[in-house]
Amino acid sequence: MLKIALVEDDLELRMIISTMLKRYQYEVIVINDFSNVVVDLLNVNPDVVLLDINLPYVDGFHICKSLRSKSHVPIIIISARNSDSDQILGVELGADDYVIKPFSVEVLHSKIKACIRRVYGEFTSEKKGSAFANFKIDYQTFTVSYSEKEQELTKNEYKILKCLAERPNQIVSREELLNELWDDVSFVDNNTLNVNISRIKGKLAEIGITEAIQTKRGYGYKFVPYWMENRNE
Repeated sequence: MLKIALVEDDLELRMIISTMLKRYQYEVIVINDFSNVVVDLLNVNPDVVLLDINLPYVDGFHICKSLRSKSHVPIIIISARNSDSDQILGVELGADDYVIKPFSVEVLHSKIKACIRRVYGEFTSEKKGSAFANFKIDYQTFTVSYSEKEQELTKNEYKILKCLAERPNQIVSREELLNELWDDVSFVDNNTLNVNISRIKGKLAEIGITEAIQTKRGYGYKFVPYWMENRNE
């Protein structure tokens, strides 16, 4: 069961959202202490955060910025502030989406599902990562680990590595990887993917894995969990 943290001081709206989320089989954690929101969210470790902006004690934008500096958890802002500048600020501070009040619960639910697919991929609550022997990609913390060594990934690095690792020993085209990261690849510098792949290889090398990502020139990349193959010999 996926866990959603709700940070909303309007009691009626909080109840409506909570009821809807529970109906769709989410676990709902309501944050009531608005003076200590970031600490509580980190302790709860949710899969998605729904965050209001007009809160007591601390502005929601400040919470968004502080949480994003400490966690990769998807953040969906729900706010009555509907100006372009507020929406832009929310995204620039790390929010994954911005929903303007009033909204229908169906629209909010579709936003939550889209956010989960975009950030985690299609998975159930039992699937939180890809694992091969002592190698693991954690889909909640955006980390990759091997033999007790760990490296943190950026969101784009995580998406690329997850896409490759979920299809071991299969070639994944450059276009498919770009589509995982950006909706419109026509505006993406072709070198962007190269840079991200290079960084991933560097981070894998830091934990003792080399040659796991193989380049198929002119087409794409392939993830080869060779250490798993050697283990089975």
